[in-house]
Amino acid sequence: MSLLAIKSIRKSYGAEAILDGVTLTVSARDRIGLIGRNGSGKTTLLRIIAGQEESDSGSVELASGRVVGYLAQDAQYTSGNTLMDEMLSAFTGAFSAGEEMIRLEQEMAGARVHQSEAALERLMRKYSAAQEEFERLGGYDHEVRIRTTLFGLGFREEDLGKTVDTLSGGQKVRVALAKMLVSEPDLMLLDEPTNHLDLAAVEWLEQYLKSFRGAFIVVSHDRYFLDATVDRIWDLEDRVVREYSGNYTAYLAQREFLRERQEEEYRRQQEKIQRLEAYIRRYKAGNRTTMAQSREKMLARMERVDRPKEGASLKVSFAKAARSGRLAVVLNKVSMKFGDRVLFDSLDLSLERGERLGLVGPNGSGKTTLLRIIAGELRPDRGTVVMGENIVPGVFWQDLGGLNDDGTVLDEVYLGRDWTTGEARSYLARFLFRGDEVFKLVGALSGGERNRLLLAKLMLSAPNLLLLDEPTNHLDIESRHALEQAVSEFDGTVICASHDRYFLDQVANMILEISNGRARLYKGNYSFYREKKAQEAEARGEPEHARDSEAEGIGWAKRAPPGKDAGQHGVRRPSGDALGRRRGKPDPTAAVLARLEREIEETEERLASLASELASGELYADGERAREVVLEHRRVQECLDALYEDWERAASGSHGAEVRDHDPQS
Repeated sequence: MSLLAIKSIRKSYGAEAILDGVTLTVSARDRIGLIGRNGSGKTTLLRIIAGQEESDSGSVELASGRVVGYLAQDAQYTSGNTLMDEMLSAFTGAFSAGEEMIRLEQEMAGARVHQSEAALERLMRKYSAAQEEFERLGGYDHEVRIRTTLFGLGFREEDLGKTVDTLSGGQKVRVALAKMLVSEPDLMLLDEPTNHLDLAAVEWLEQYLKSFRGAFIVVSHDRYFLDATVDRIWDLEDRVVREYSGNYTAYLAQREFLRERQEEEYRRQQEKIQRLEAYIRRYKAGNRTTMAQSREKMLARMERVDRPKEGASLKVSFAKAARSGRLAVVLNKVSMKFGDRVLFDSLDLSLERGERLGLVGPNGSGKTTLLRIIAGELRPDRGTVVMGENIVPGVFWQDLGGLNDDGTVLDEVYLGRDWTTGEARSYLARFLFRGDEVFKLVGALSGGERNRLLLAKLMLSAPNLLLLDEPTNHLDIESRHALEQAVSEFDGTVICASHDRYFLDQVANMILEISNGRARLYKGNYSFYREKKAQEAEARGEPEHARDSEAEGIGWAKRAPPGKDAGQHGVRRPSGDALGRRRGKPDPTAAVLARLEREIEETEERLASLASELASGELYADGERAREVVLEHRRVQECLDALYEDWERAASGSHGAEVRDHDPQS
């Protein structure tokens, strides 16, 4: 069933055409990846579909009654609400239906006494319709959906009460994403949704999209993300969109096959043209003039096959690195914290010449801080960093700083080396700065352009130790591939923090995970690291995609350690002091306390099991089962709250207090 029809869309900015006759359809469960080079028009196409920008001609037709949600690439989000209140506003339709249910319940109560059976029947039909609407819009499980989504995207319990306006720019984009996800529109338009997510949040989003019941179109340069989530590719190139079936890897194979076939067809046609032209030249004035004229007409009618185009791409490589000592970098007992928060403690690490280390961990875990300590830009609280003999470091920071915004692109490379203007321009052309682009002011460059200029300067510095902080940010897929190849062929040492899993797989042979103040080394690339993490999670009985809730604050019902309040979801945990208050003293309530403690532990385990199920995006593919789990989670939570109340009454010395039986099924 067609959900959306895009017909002959054309769009230009001044004299530059962006889209030319784009015609596409979207069905109800399509998962589409929209790809193309930076500046090709992907965002423009999404904005036209979302109704936020007008096309010059053509139309976009959405099926009646269907809803479209749009996430801009860097959504500017302002709201005076708390994070939880802002998320609740996504359920205003459900709450209106709930209020209607309450009103009808009151009206039906009066109708049983004062009105006829027919009138009561009409009210019951209205109530049933309101109840269906309440359920359809997520009224029964709205809080579970909100918490699952927010925690999956990296927010913590303590963030729920924060005002949205006080959040960082990246957090605001995640709020916009979370609000759209919980509202579950029929079609989601996602423009670079992974830009502000750490790896765990990206993997959570992948799971969510796999079970999403609607359709979505996603713009992304994350190749693993596209492979995991989409089953169609729209490739926007030269103002038109070409469709491919399958995920990104399948698209690459199809594109290469079609390219080779076109190249062969072009070659054969050129050979035929040359033969015809030779015949015409030879016989046009001779006794075979008629035959020559016939071949001229054949040439005129021939539909020419275009030669496959080679798109502009980075052509980059590092110079041969100067040989360093065997040990490139040695960290000895390095510790760092901000306030009371420990990033890493007594970190020991030795990297030999030629080794390649990838840094992973949640946002804010300390990856960039560690890179700055190694680069000598930050002093650790304790410990030392020793560079090996003859080490020449080259750094790339994700904030894209270190450039003179008042100068030109050409100034940045020309003034740093003794060479001619022509040589500098030829060098910049390898980084896609051609023609008058070399005279652009640095302050006017886009993120992708600044990234390429920084890479150009980095390679000029001839390092033998690369310190890279999210080097693929703002780069399109083709440019990422070129950078991967350059770093893979680099013969020095590499330390790289990145959320690009494909990049890490290609360039890293070790992974250092930094999380919750701890660091752990894995001897392999990113895929090896994920395999080991999955094995560890399986050994603990956790879902493969479950986060480390202690490290990232998204656990649903993680038990607090003795002596601390859980501080999560309003659950109170009896303190260790209270548990030991009567130890060694005869007390008539000891047996009651012991029984309550056993029941609390069993109920907490059941709640944790339900929470794990609720945190799985796959659950929501089965609406009936999802509702059952939500309702059971609510019953078990209420039972646990009652157990805590009884335990506190008993522990406080209220010997005569009634201790109830607790059954979460009741």
